[in-house]
Amino acid sequence: MTQPAAPPVRRQLEPTHACIRCGRQGVPADAGLCELCNPLELSQPSATQMHGIAAVGIIAFILVLAVAGRAVLSGTGPFTGRIDGVSATAEGLQVSLSVTNDGSKAAATTCAITRTPRPVGSSSQVVQTPRIEAGATVAFSTFVTKFGSSVVPLAVECQSP
Repeated sequence: MTQPAAPPVRRQLEPTHACIRCGRQGVPADAGLCELCNPLELSQPSATQMHGIAAVGIIAFILVLAVAGRAVLSGTGPFTGRIDGVSATAEGLQVSLSVTNDGSKAAATTCAITRTPRPVGSSSQVVQTPRIEAGATVAFSTFVTKFGSSVVPLAVECQSP
């Protein structure tokens, strides 16, 4: 009597990843560095340390962006807007605006056009101004559709950074 041959044993491969220092593949999941980067098998950085370093880097990057954004936006505005005229068209209203940049840098801004007096729950239409030099006033026209095609009293408020 011969016994049937046993099926071959399937070897379970352990999960691996790249070395965090050099990028070499095949580092066991419980280690962070490969044999070449850690030849003395010293204690390896923990997952908490690695995530902490990443979190500090992200927070530092956000702070750098905030400081850079503040530096870029300082000196722009405040902006004051005025409606010079409103005329009806078939599809909406043609609105003439004048916007003044009282800041020390040239910039563009957004202005919200609303009905006046503003009914409760009414909407506004936001328009983008052209670039306005420091201390200058720019007059331009825009087309709005939120208020219908008959002339209504409008107000404008321009955003300052």
